[in-house]
Amino acid sequence: MQNNGTFLKSIAIGLMLSLLTACQTVADHPASTAATREMQTVETATDKAIRYEIRPELSDVRFLVFRAGALARLGHNHVVQARNIRGEIRQTPDIHQSHFSIDIPVADLQVDSESARQDEGEAFSSRPDAESIAGTTRNMLGESVLDAARYPTIEIHSTKLTGPAWGLDVGTRIKLHGVERELIVPTAVEQTGDTLVVTAFFSIAQTDFGITPMSLFGGALQVDNVIKVRMRIVAISAPSPDVLSLTMFSSVNFSAKTDARTPGNQGPQ
Repeated sequence: MQNNGTFLKSIAIGLMLSLLTACQTVADHPASTAATREMQTVETATDKAIRYEIRPELSDVRFLVFRAGALARLGHNHVVQARNIRGEIRQTPDIHQSHFSIDIPVADLQVDSESARQDEGEAFSSRPDAESIAGTTRNMLGESVLDAARYPTIEIHSTKLTGPAWGLDVGTRIKLHGVERELIVPTAVEQTGDTLVVTAFFSIAQTDFGITPMSLFGGALQVDNVIKVRMRIVAISAPSPDVLSLTMFSSVNFSAKTDARTPGNQGPQ
């Protein structure tokens, strides 16, 4: 009888453990399924994305820097243009899952090209001489401002896209001077054939990125804290790295077969 009691007790414990395990499995299943579906959606969007490569020679990113202070009339406003921009745009069937990344080499920033100053109108009508431009460039790249030696790249990445395809509001993360900030940037998007053109105009504050605006004479002549940014990004569709690798592999494989059939490369008969 004692053995039978022990046996029945074991069965009861086993049933209780089974029930507990079943409850835990049911509770976790919906969350697990939702996460899996979300991951599959992201992976599918990435797989179907069209890659556009940013063309630096066709693109234009400008930082408009303004004078300020009681003696502002003694200074100049400046147009600083990005050169040798690198980056890409990934366009997905659902436009809101698209994303982009842009890298701007700080050392390649160009100050006050004559054509750019003319573009920007009356506020930039004065013409600083070559010595002034060289001094402005030196100060801008130095430790007290951008510190190009320590922070060689300005990084711009999208985080979220909302709105219609032709006028997206882009959540944008900017890394400048080693500091990251996020803001919403209204954009206009135009697509013609295999070319995407994205334009935007927004402002940033130097102090948000840990930069103290330069000043002279106790602040009577200074650089305004707010800098306006004007962007025109031109990108052209390009094969993805996976497709490119497959194409190169196929070419090499074909060449190898062709060489093997060449009379001079035939093996022993």
